[in-house]
Formats: sequence, structure tokens, C-alpha cells
Amino acid sequence: MNYAVLVDLNSMRLSYESFAKALSGIDGKVAYAKLYGYNNKRNNDFNNFIKTYGAEVALPVNNRKKVRIDIRQVIDAITIACTHKSVDAFFIICSELDSIAMINALKKLGKRVVMGIQSPSFVAEQCDDFVMLERLVSDSEESEIAVSGRVAEQDDKEFLPYTGIESKKIDEMKKIKTELSELIDNKKRQKSETEMAQGVLQLEDLLKQYF
Repeated sequence: MNYAVLVDLNSMRLSYESFAKALSGIDGKVAYAKLYGYNNKRNNDFNNFIKTYGAEVALPVNNRKKVRIDIRQVIDAITIACTHKSVDAFFIICSELDSIAMINALKKLGKRVVMGIQSPSFVAEQCDDFVMLERLVSDSEESEIAVSGRVAEQDDKEFLPYTGIESKKIDEMKKIKTELSELIDNKKRQKSETEMAQGVLQLEDLLKQYF
């Protein structure tokens, strides 16, 4: 059986070790592979897999707020199912929320669907089979991911979109962002409980003013 392997690295914070163990559980060979949310620095342990199978990669997308699934993964899955006759099945790792429509569409097209999941769930029951992901990234790797995510968001023009401030007032939004950043940085540097309490009060006052 020929599998198309579509993996959202960003949604699952997936390590290569966990992925490799899950992949070994499918009953077939990899005919096509694509990794979504790939970051060369963070996911370089996947590079041998990419070279071995000629896997494609898609860079991370910022601000996936309304849906937890990468829409590019959904489009690719349906396109492959309709155009690659040699592909019999799909091995998919993604956020289980919002994935039901994709799973059902693939099954209606006559494709076998296997999901990599963290724990048994309703979504897993909709698939033909599922493989347990044994281990996610370590705490240290998770911290690095969080830091890189914050850096990537620094240039986001939609910063604080729900503060009640009109989006056109970019300068005012930047001012708020700067003030918040300074207070947070000061809070980290404060050593005495008195200074820390003052910093917290200042932060609370600023949040009340703009939120």
C-alpha cells in the first residue's frame, strides 16, 4: 500500500523520534511526503527523512487563530487523493480539532486514512486506523519553540487586535507594545518583593487602561 505522509510539525510540536516510531507502524511504503510548519533550525532532525523520501516542506504560517489545522495540508490531501492514483492511503499528523472534514473527504474518495494521535479520541474513531505518538518534544525544546514563536510575531501588524483600538492606529498599538515589553522586562529584573509588587501594579494598571 502506498502512503502519502502529511505531517504538521507546528501543531503537534513533534520530535523526529516520535514521528519515526509512528511511521514504522503503518502497513505500507511512503510514496509522497510533505512537512508543514517546517523550521530548518528547530526541525533539522527531520532532514535525513526529507532527503531519503524527497519530502516537500512548507514554512510555518503565523496567526493560525481561527482554525488549528493548516489549510495547505487539507488542500494537498484532497489534491493528492484526486490526482495521484498510485496513492492508496494517507498517514496524517495534525491537530485533531478541525480535521474531521478532511478525514471524511479522503474516505469518500476511497482512501485509507491513518492518523498519528496523542490519545484515543472521537477523531481517531473516524479513521481507518491510528498510531500513537509516543513522545513529543522535551521541555527544553518546547521553551526554544516558544521563544522562536515570540520572535516571529514581533513584526505582526495585527498586534493586540482585540483591545478596542482601531487597526489603523498602528503607532498607538506600537506604543502599548513597547510599554508592556518594558514592564515585563523590568519585572524580570526586579529582585525585591517590593519592587516586584510595584511592577505588577503598573502592569495591571496598563492592562486595565487598554483592555
